[in-house]
Amino acid sequence: MSTTDRVVVGVDAGGSTTRAAVAVGGEIVRSADGPGANASVIGVDDAADAILTTIRRALDHERPAAIAVGAAGAGRRRIADDLRALIAGAYAGTPVVVADDVAIALRGAIASGPGIALVAGTGSCAYAEHGELAVRVGGLGYLVGDEGSAYAIGMAAVRAYGRVLDGRGRADETTDLVARALAAADRDAYLSALYDRPPSPATIAALAPSIVAFAGKGNRVAAKIVQAAALELGDLVKSAATQAKLVDASPTVALCGGLFAENSMLSFLLETRIVGDLPGASIVRGGNALAGAVRIADALVA
Repeated sequence: MSTTDRVVVGVDAGGSTTRAAVAVGGEIVRSADGPGANASVIGVDDAADAILTTIRRALDHERPAAIAVGAAGAGRRRIADDLRALIAGAYAGTPVVVADDVAIALRGAIASGPGIALVAGTGSCAYAEHGELAVRVGGLGYLVGDEGSAYAIGMAAVRAYGRVLDGRGRADETTDLVARALAAADRDAYLSALYDRPPSPATIAALAPSIVAFAGKGNRVAAKIVQAAALELGDLVKSAATQAKLVDASPTVALCGGLFAENSMLSFLLETRIVGDLPGASIVRGGNALAGAVRIADALVA
């Protein structure tokens, strides 16, 4: 099969949705959606089933020359290896690579060569590639990490409201937002909302867009939260760049994820920090993670 008619499959397997794309000669010709496939949540076997089901929906009885999967939870080597084994078992003889979802985000934004992707949505993570070096920083989850993420921003506002209830802070639109979101008009309701029926990370993260907007309008509490988030996200990028030996290489940095959907105080502060830390760096926004998976699959048979 020539390079112009080979069939490859790229997969973006997220927590809520799995998307598979079939590409011929580097061009996506079909795609299909399926159920979420975060192996850390549903287990490796069920995640592999969801991925394989979605791949089969996308394929039209073709035999893929290569399969590349970016999967939530695959930042853990054991999960990545187990997923790869199950997917490769269904397509014996086909090269299969399973990587973290942030790896396909990088290649969705930066087609080839060295670069850094910072993904900031509900969680946060930075990923850099430079030759044979591949470095992942952050992404430790909301319990111990995800600094600068939407969850971290939302949780900082939740803490600020606790200070208001203690008489150590003044109520404003940021803390009023938390009170409404938690349906917590007083201390007892606040504690009940957090400990009797703990809100999901997604619920806390949903506060972030409003907090970022408040910061842009001059709200002092929100501005302090956003400034801290920008510092944390900048640290992720700098650490990834340092470990991948990109600090003095004028790297391209891709900002991916919901927190960067629009220009804001957060994006301004972060971009200023990146340019200061990485002289000559260029910054791009967004990128198509599914296209990134296709590019990785194509590279397997190049």
